[in-house]
Amino acid sequence: MYQRKSNLPNLLIMLLDGCCITISLMLANYIRNKKVFTSDNAQMDFGLMLGGCLVAFVLWNMFRNLYRDMFLRGPFSEMLHIIANNAVIFSGSAAFLFFMGRLEAYSRLAFGYFILLDCGFMFLTHLGWKKVLPSLYWRMGLAKKALLVADKNEASELLREVRAIGGFGYDLVGMILVDEKNLDHFETCKIVGNAENVMEFCKNASLDEVFIAVNPTAYPEILKEMNTLSEMGVIIHYKIPVPELTGARQKVLSQMGSLYHVTYASRMAPMGQLLLKRAMDIAGGAVGCIFLALITLIFGPLIKLESPGPVFFSQKRMGQNGRVFNMYKFRSMYQDAEERKKELMAQNEMQGLMFKMENDPRITKIGRLMRKTSLDEFPQFINILKGDMSLVGTRPPTLDEFSHYSYYHKKRLSFRPGLTGMWQVSGRSDITDFEEIVRLDVEYIENWSIGLDIKILLKTVLAVFRGSGAR
Repeated sequence: MYQRKSNLPNLLIMLLDGCCITISLMLANYIRNKKVFTSDNAQMDFGLMLGGCLVAFVLWNMFRNLYRDMFLRGPFSEMLHIIANNAVIFSGSAAFLFFMGRLEAYSRLAFGYFILLDCGFMFLTHLGWKKVLPSLYWRMGLAKKALLVADKNEASELLREVRAIGGFGYDLVGMILVDEKNLDHFETCKIVGNAENVMEFCKNASLDEVFIAVNPTAYPEILKEMNTLSEMGVIIHYKIPVPELTGARQKVLSQMGSLYHVTYASRMAPMGQLLLKRAMDIAGGAVGCIFLALITLIFGPLIKLESPGPVFFSQKRMGQNGRVFNMYKFRSMYQDAEERKKELMAQNEMQGLMFKMENDPRITKIGRLMRKTSLDEFPQFINILKGDMSLVGTRPPTLDEFSHYSYYHKKRLSFRPGLTGMWQVSGRSDITDFEEIVRLDVEYIENWSIGLDIKILLKTVLAVFRGSGAR
């Protein structure tokens, strides 16, 4: 799933700049007149002056989109940008006051203090924002692992452009040079492959997005490989040349920083919806962990009494786009369950890569009860709080299952795995074909919405009460 860039960060920094204008004007008025909102001049109206400044600021931002290249500007360039914007704000507010017949009532010295203070506050706010916003992407699990695929002619520029947009939460796993076999590094980027192993690397790597800058005429295989990547659910950014024409300066194209590209994805999702989904996960995970504590007090001793071993079971699973994590469950099997699985493979009731057996002898009596009521799944609320899983998603495969995946199967991993999902509420007990499970998971990814998540959660609750809980 592709996370479309949201306007929310721009709206927030615009709001912060509006606060800077308000505070600066208050302080300037206090320094000049020893009063915050009034002065000795009865004609002076602080609200009118503030309104003029804010109106000029908003109109100028609508005209110029002041924050479009914010993360590409250095400190010196940022200061010049802020000074120029404050000059426009001053001119606009002065023109507004002139037409209102109030310009002469305002102190020029107060205006001077205002510009100095506002430039300083905005500069510090912008520097802080550039530090805070990238860290928010990482803390909220929105950072993306990215791979660069380029030829030698395009590699240097692609590397520079992608690193320039690093503030949007990209972690470079390396670069593949399609026309070079003997390099370990290109400039400061690690070389992880060449034309011979592009797809092999992408299949096995923890990877969210691929930036491609390759001439298809010189390397025709790139189009076939892009199609395979799309089948895997990997997001593709394909750089295309955009010439600058003196007679036509405006252009409309997907843009990230100074990088123009065409983006392909199974599903485009606004940032706001993904943040809402994560908020639902945190709220649901917190409530689930409260119930987990109560269930542990009741069933923990019963699990220990029936079979020696730990109360909780941890198993490595493959998460979103190949991220390995430890998935937690209440232990519902005897301790030698993994070793005995090989002996039972002949009785597997599933067609494909998953294992399922109706009367699995490895399951304990208390474990069978917990599985029937889905109580064994409650420790996964810890995974949800950690961000490894979501309330709704696709079920994470074991590492052994993943090792047998085809390219198409990996598309299941392009979404954060979930406690429940489309497969679980579509009659999981009747589905024995792994390919059908993959189809349902892909259907969920391609049609995802908050409404669909809520629908699946409600169906899951009903299924649990019927005794056929989501697994």
